[in-house]
Amino acid sequence: MADKIKLMLSVAFFPVKDLLFVRNDDLVEIAQSIHNNNSKQSMANAKAFMNKLYSSILSDCSPSSLDEINLLLEKFHPYLFRRYFSETAMNDNEIEHTLYNYYFHLISQFTRALLSHRDGEMVFKYWKHESDGHDDLLGDIWEAYTELDKVHMFSILSRLIPLDLFIASYYISNHLSNPYQLDGLYQHINLVDAPLHDVLGHGVAENHMHASAAFTFTMLWQSCMNFNGDFKRSAVGKYLSNFKTSYTCKSVQIKEYILTAQLIRLILAHYIDSNQIVPISKWISNTMQSHAKLLLPSLFKEDGFTDVSDLKHCVELLQKEFKKGEQEYGNDWMFGVFKEYRQVKTYGENIFLHQVMKYRSQHSKEENKTSMNEFWCLFFRYIRIKNEFYQQVNQSKAVRGLDYFRGYFERATGGFDSKEKGYYLDMLRNLFQNQYLKKVEFRISIANRESTNRRNILKILNAYKKILIEDFNVEQNIEVAFPRIGIVYHLIKQKDDINKDFNKYEKDNSQLAYLYYGRIQQQYMDKIKMVLNLRNRIPYLSNFIVGLDAASLENNTPIQVFASVFEAARDSKKDRMLMVDRDGCLTKQQSLFFTFHAGEDFRHLNSGLRRIDEVIDFCKFHSGDRIGHGIALGISVENWVNENQKVIIPRGEYLDNLLWTWGVYTRASDVNYKIYPYLQHKIHEVAKSILFDAFDYNISIEMLYEVYKRRFKPIPDSLIYENSPGITDIIHLTKLYHDKNFLERLMAPIYVRTTDMEKEITIDMQRYVRHKVAMNGIVVEVNPSSNYAIGEINSIYDNQFFQINNGNDKDLPNTMISINTDDPIVFNTNISNEIAYLYYGMLYRGIGKSEALGWIENVRKSGMDTSFIRDNVSNYDYLKQLDCLIAALDDPYYCEEC
Repeated sequence: MADKIKLMLSVAFFPVKDLLFVRNDDLVEIAQSIHNNNSKQSMANAKAFMNKLYSSILSDCSPSSLDEINLLLEKFHPYLFRRYFSETAMNDNEIEHTLYNYYFHLISQFTRALLSHRDGEMVFKYWKHESDGHDDLLGDIWEAYTELDKVHMFSILSRLIPLDLFIASYYISNHLSNPYQLDGLYQHINLVDAPLHDVLGHGVAENHMHASAAFTFTMLWQSCMNFNGDFKRSAVGKYLSNFKTSYTCKSVQIKEYILTAQLIRLILAHYIDSNQIVPISKWISNTMQSHAKLLLPSLFKEDGFTDVSDLKHCVELLQKEFKKGEQEYGNDWMFGVFKEYRQVKTYGENIFLHQVMKYRSQHSKEENKTSMNEFWCLFFRYIRIKNEFYQQVNQSKAVRGLDYFRGYFERATGGFDSKEKGYYLDMLRNLFQNQYLKKVEFRISIANRESTNRRNILKILNAYKKILIEDFNVEQNIEVAFPRIGIVYHLIKQKDDINKDFNKYEKDNSQLAYLYYGRIQQQYMDKIKMVLNLRNRIPYLSNFIVGLDAASLENNTPIQVFASVFEAARDSKKDRMLMVDRDGCLTKQQSLFFTFHAGEDFRHLNSGLRRIDEVIDFCKFHSGDRIGHGIALGISVENWVNENQKVIIPRGEYLDNLLWTWGVYTRASDVNYKIYPYLQHKIHEVAKSILFDAFDYNISIEMLYEVYKRRFKPIPDSLIYENSPGITDIIHLTKLYHDKNFLERLMAPIYVRTTDMEKEITIDMQRYVRHKVAMNGIVVEVNPSSNYAIGEINSIYDNQFFQINNGNDKDLPNTMISINTDDPIVFNTNISNEIAYLYYGMLYRGIGKSEALGWIENVRKSGMDTSFIRDNVSNYDYLKQLDCLIAALDDPYYCEEC
């Protein structure tokens, strides 16, 4: 179903979706030629147009046939196939004007079907949409797609294009045109229905979110629309200069189209503010006579984009012409143009779109079609640029895996610089707009210097305190509810090269670079020591640095590298029990919790399951610690095998899977008698292909398994000889993991068939790991939108959550769950909407609303209870601790012993 919905929406909104038809000329020409019965020209234009459109759609979607595309095109864009707009004679200007109106009509119909408002905020229209007589084009769609299908449609549409234009359309069509109506609007559409609203009102926790992605697309877009044009020194300029487009981009001219959008936005805003009804080209000529020769070609260029230097010059001329400096505009130039909005709390982009839609409403019956056409030609060019950029930073369900996701993450987060003033203030303020949020953990990297980490923590806490004072008024009302925050430091998984030589390490034990992942492991160790040192020196810091994580590309770094690092982080000898603050008060030291990204992105399902098991066994995980994503725990083995009958995987990874599986079965009492011989055969076969003839002598499976386990020791320690039987051969084999020739064989890709035996093994391993996770009290961090976009999940309703937390399997206990967002800007989501997706998924599966609400209440409470942020102190004590901590961090010489 998801693929069909995506195809439908891609076809419906192709005229506004991307830069393929940046100037709209192709569409206008086809509509004109068809209306004027110019069949020969019409056929030629249509053929060229279709070839370009097919290529675009096929790059993003998977239709069953070209016929399906054609039928959808005729459904949503009938003017491409027949005389549609009017049977009466129309000139070309009238046809173009009618075409723009048609786009708005399409937008308004989806708006009426998907959006509403409740309790003063925009909400998703989850109930059935009834045709009101204006839905001649789309009325049957809402008969075909039920209320719960609409949730899927909303999810896909919000990942395809920004919904702010739909919101602006809703405001004007519902006569919400006064500026104050936008107060508090921050492009958030609440998916929660009224009963779910009451449940979430008790508070939700965000336990898995990366701080660098805790923004919205509109915040990034505003930065691009208001930057000063300095591509060498400004943060946004550097970001745009280094922008690496996705594989599906329609234009790589990032600087050109961003500056063009900036220019169009300013021109249209000032044109609306001038309250004139003349063609924009004439208005520019009259208003900016000396600059018209430069401005007009830049705005109406037919063959692409104007040169960057000319575009920069145009923007500078406009600012100068209207005497609006950057300081006067504040955060967004729209507040400087439309002064009536200056006291309204919203984004400038919402103001701009609100004004555009008001302008359309006021002048919809304007007879001068030429004047209006120039305006709408520019506006839709702006929208296409914006939507193209949106698709560069917001990941759709195109390609699975973290490697593909990484590009979107870097593009989405690269425009925000944590060194910039106000970075943490904007981040936290954006998060706190969610009315349900009571606890929020955000993940940041550990800097290389203790002083830098200290300054970063101080910036975060100062921003947090400022928001508590300004937005929550805690100084006047100490009992007011406000979100509490915590920092989870994450270690970024890195890939090591295989150019290793253990012989050189033996000559100089300080040369960890000659050990595979030796240098990287030591870097992790150094960072952990730094974090522990900070927590043990400054009272109350342990209440805010609450967790440790390992994040990023799962295939980059084996769990073995992290095992000793996490063990060192949980060494009770290095963690204090009590501390004394400046006032002489004793305070308890909060222990550090662990979380780990695992089972999210895997080549073979057994790889994902193995990594989860290794984290629990070797990274000193305790009850209350968490696994990030854990998709491998909940996907259908049957479906996975059907879709992955042959898997390409590194030979060494497959050997680790076999050895881990063999180790699990040796501890089991009920094993299929066929499995042991199968595993022994496979292990012998793979090991021999790595070790060649050496395997024929004295290497046993037991020895290989001991080598597998030994690699979880600190890397240098794993190579030290011990006084125990058979250890010499084990050490010798372990050394091979630090030899280039051996590593090349381990890394060589091989094909593995998922036979019936492999399927049975995988079913056993999934049940084993799920049981272990549940019985050990390990919490799984489920991130619905992220899991759907990245992982082996085919629908927003097929989340692993439904398999591991349903309680229907009598042989397997329920797993504790925490629902989160992961990366809000990449997936255009927030914590309450993520919970809502699962709630509607329950209803979609036939679960009654009462039972679904009860299930969500348990999950909501689980998220709050399993947050690493404790809530065992009053607001008064919490704020006092915050003040004491800020004062201590502000003193570079302060420590508890001082």
